[in-house]
Amino acid sequence: MAVDARTKGLGTASMARALAASDVGTWEWHIADDILRCDEAAAAMLGVPQARRGSGATIALFLDRIHPEDQPRVGSLIDGLRRRGGPYIAQYRTVPEFGDVRWILARGRFGENADGIVNEARGIVIDITAAIPEGFPDEAAFYATDVVAGGIDHVAELALALFASAEAGLPQQGFERLKPLLESLLHEIGRQLVSAPPVPDLDSIH
Repeated sequence: MAVDARTKGLGTASMARALAASDVGTWEWHIADDILRCDEAAAAMLGVPQARRGSGATIALFLDRIHPEDQPRVGSLIDGLRRRGGPYIAQYRTVPEFGDVRWILARGRFGENADGIVNEARGIVIDITAAIPEGFPDEAAFYATDVVAGGIDHVAELALALFASAEAGLPQQGFERLKPLLESLLHEIGRQLVSAPPVPDLDSIH
């Protein structure tokens, strides 16, 4: 598939407006049944169906919507996280529709069950296309796992862990009451992640 990854560069004022209006979405992947559930914003960015009545997409469909040049490293990232779990930060391109290329900033965590088996993942995705001059991101924020970071990135990690803890530890009714508040928190963290400085010492992939 031939895809043009270039985007139009923006001036400082235009970029600031783009950052402020950036789309933020949340997703969760139940690995055992391979169901990837996305809210409306995440589904649009990733090019997969929005979760409805317990259904969702598959990880194969998600990977199929990744830009061909980015598929190998994103696939490798997912394979590694499925084995060991843990947090990650990544930037990659998606192709939700033919000719539509978007740059995505992703922050998430792969979690283990009581038996130490990685069984779920969840995270935040942010459309940062308008904030990347000429369609290329800051290489320092391209890909990282096992990151120790402060500021809003650390808050994101704690919020994702809180979401997982609430889902695992609360009765279903209690979790459902908290879930909209937790999702709102993740959305706001995602907005702040867009304008945060790059996390230092990332394991860059070129």
